[in-house]
Amino acid sequence: MKLGKAVILLGCGMMAGNAMAAEVSITADAGYRVDNLDWNIAGDVNGANPNVLSELKWGSLDTAQVRLGFNAELGRAQLRTRGGYSKVQDGNNQDSDYSLDNRNGEFLRSNNQADGSMIDGSVAVGYRLDLTHDGPLHMHIMPLAGYAVNQQKLKMVDGVQTIPATGSFAGLDSSYDADWRGPWVGFSWWETDDSRDFTVRLDVEYHQADYTAEANWNLRADLAHPRSFSHWADGHGMVLSLNSSYGLTERLALTFGLDYQSWSTRPGLDRVFRANGSTEDTRLNEVNWDSAAINLGVELSF
Repeated sequence: MKLGKAVILLGCGMMAGNAMAAEVSITADAGYRVDNLDWNIAGDVNGANPNVLSELKWGSLDTAQVRLGFNAELGRAQLRTRGGYSKVQDGNNQDSDYSLDNRNGEFLRSNNQADGSMIDGSVAVGYRLDLTHDGPLHMHIMPLAGYAVNQQKLKMVDGVQTIPATGSFAGLDSSYDADWRGPWVGFSWWETDDSRDFTVRLDVEYHQADYTAEANWNLRADLAHPRSFSHWADGHGMVLSLNSSYGLTERLALTFGLDYQSWSTRPGLDRVFRANGSTEDTRLNEVNWDSAAINLGVELSF
């Protein structure tokens, strides 16, 4: 983690020292995004009794996304930053508890509405390598190193008890706030056709992440509030982006992009905080998160 931050700080310092000579572009886009996140815990710290005790799933989270990016290029060196915010418009949640191994003996389930938001941010530095220059066509590749933070602030509302089937219940407003942060490495490949002022770019990123989460199960009187339990684990993720831009004027371009990311954790720790002040630990088996998005925007160059 410290190495990743040091690389970014060095890159920022280099760009800041030569800001007057850098080529700068700002990108703003908006789009439609779909996320899924799930996690499950075991009955004890050894992953048994049973091996899946409780499982939470947030699925088909339809969100409206807005993003802002900043690129500064000085010679072959480049600094990239981006940030985004997404608000859940629709989605579902399922909370299941089991008494037997392998998700058997399900004795409690609620199917609820989902709410919440996502926040994403990344900064990276890279060095451009020129591959071809054939007339108006230019092809490049850029190795990248960066640091990213991705957060999901999810909620469970409008509860319906389906096992046992007692129907809807009032007052559900539980939250689960997840945080993935850490360094990443990757590359950017792009080709530009000067004759049409058109560029297509592929970005590939591999992330290492420290995963942490805090939850507030608001209807559980036996648990502490606002922190009912916490999660810790080591995670990793792949992020893929395919983007294109078409120049409208010398400084203004229209952008279109497709994004996909898939993340997961290794086994970690689940710590429950009880209302009486005691704590209890068990194994966090895994956390899984995936996301896909389509975006349309503009790019302004200086």
